[in-house]
Amino acid sequence: MHYWSYPTYNDTAHRSAAGAETNATTLSWWMLAMIVFPEVQCRAQAEIDAIVGRDRLPTPADAPRLPYVQAIIKEILRYRPTTPFLIPHAATEEDWYEGMYIPKGTTCIANAWHCNHDREVFGEDADEFRPERHLDENGELLPGPFETNQAGHVTLGFGRRICVGKDLLNESLFVNTARILWATKLEAPRDENGKQVPLDIETTVDGGVV
Repeated sequence: MHYWSYPTYNDTAHRSAAGAETNATTLSWWMLAMIVFPEVQCRAQAEIDAIVGRDRLPTPADAPRLPYVQAIIKEILRYRPTTPFLIPHAATEEDWYEGMYIPKGTTCIANAWHCNHDREVFGEDADEFRPERHLDENGELLPGPFETNQAGHVTLGFGRRICVGKDLLNESLFVNTARILWATKLEAPRDENGKQVPLDIETTVDGGVV
């Protein structure tokens, strides 16, 4: 099936704004995950300390030697996609999909959330945050499932209409997350008695399509 994207009043400005918001939202989910899963944060910091050291900040050139940091980024993009329903497209010709007829011009909206949590693709633990799913037994990055075009998720779309800024996003997320991990330890806020306040990473707002 072939698709065309719906135009916007200012496509360049639209993409720039969308990229800024999705990047910031992903970082917010990532920081929450680092607090809720401190063992993941500790392992990533140990990897950074071993490879980068304490004399300089991580740079994009360090990415190939920091597979666990990259795996965390892949996993947060899969686990909590910023756009659970991707940008609408329209069919440029009629087609059939699993017995369903799709007329030409039909608006098609991909359910990224469902794809990213598909147990047939990611296993029975698809609803869990587990960066290790993106690593092999030696701790090196694995190519993602075929269904994700080997990306490990479909949060940035797929096919000819995949996000044109995906490489910039991935590099930006790597630099930001690696440097935060290098510089600080993320912890939950504490109550008046000094005890950490438990944070909720499971509750989501189900309010329709925004």
